[in-house]
Amino acid sequence: MSIQLFSDGVGGITIIGGVVRIDLVTLSPTEKDASGQPKAVFQQQIVMGAEAFLRSTEKMHGAAQALAKLATQQATPSKAAEHHAVEPERQPSASLEPAVKRPFP
Repeated sequence: MSIQLFSDGVGGITIIGGVVRIDLVTLSPTEKDASGQPKAVFQQQIVMGAEAFLRSTEKMHGAAQALAKLATQQATPSKAAEHHAVEPERQPSASLEPAVKRPFP
């Protein structure tokens, strides 16, 4: 069984002698900052070598790009919705036949 960790964010990153320490924080349910917002409290630390950290940042950058692309796709109306634009009603032709409305594709 794998262990899953939850973090609200990174509190700090320290590099000492080629070793990177990433402090993970969570928002406290009880402690508040000066403005009344939940305070970020240290929970755990990830420790890795510099090379492993650099590889990790490449993966995080890729994930951030995928999230940005997903957000852009969700913010843009879908192509199906664009094709369902309502056309103005046409006036009857000279022969007095009723105007034909095109059905939605």
